[in-house]
Amino acid sequence: MTTSLSACSTASRSRFAVARRIARPSRARAHALPIRMGPPLPSVELGRVLPGGESAKVTLGAWLDYACPFSAKAYKALVEQVGPHYGEDLKVVFYHQVQPWHPQSPILHEAAIAVHQLGGDAAFYKFSSALMDGQKDFFDANVWDKSRADLHKTLAALASSSAGVKEEDVLAKLARAVEEGALNTGNACTLELKFYVKLGRQTGIHVSPTTTLNGMVCDTSSSWDLEQWRAFLDPHVRAAKGAA
Repeated sequence: MTTSLSACSTASRSRFAVARRIARPSRARAHALPIRMGPPLPSVELGRVLPGGESAKVTLGAWLDYACPFSAKAYKALVEQVGPHYGEDLKVVFYHQVQPWHPQSPILHEAAIAVHQLGGDAAFYKFSSALMDGQKDFFDANVWDKSRADLHKTLAALASSSAGVKEEDVLAKLARAVEEGALNTGNACTLELKFYVKLGRQTGIHVSPTTTLNGMVCDTSSSWDLEQWRAFLDPHVRAAKGAA
């Protein structure tokens, strides 16, 4: 009886070992299996950092739309007052927030992305400042009868005069993709703009302007002056310094 039980136990272990080998692929086979990459992802962190605060521990994100007058007010306060006041103690980051009820909005953002691709953060902020200052030129009433190509030419000229990038280079970035079979793939800036739209959705951004503090949506106002921004930001900046 003992021998029989032992034999059965041995046979059972043997069958289990075989089954386990069948169920689990070898190390070589596992490495050979295809990896699902999923949809495209950005290779670097999104956001345009205002020069001066790149290494700050406190990050103020500004989700802005070039066709939104309240975004222009917030942009002016953050770029001309808040950022310079805090210097290296605050990282101000611009995020593209397209508002689809303004049909020209994605075109304006694509132009800004083109400028960034050509000239980096410094050129981007020069162009963005010019675009915000002359924002009314791109309001519905002034572009209602303009084609996409018309807007591209106007924006390329503005990029050249404000940020020093070449008009022809901007237009090349904004030109429709002409690859074989590419009927609806946008241009060289479209994928990056998609990343910002997806990031805004997953962060819960619905309107512009919206601000985030260290990644979390916060309650601020586009009408704040520097003192009001300081009342909001000073405690966080002091806390970050104390934790250093």
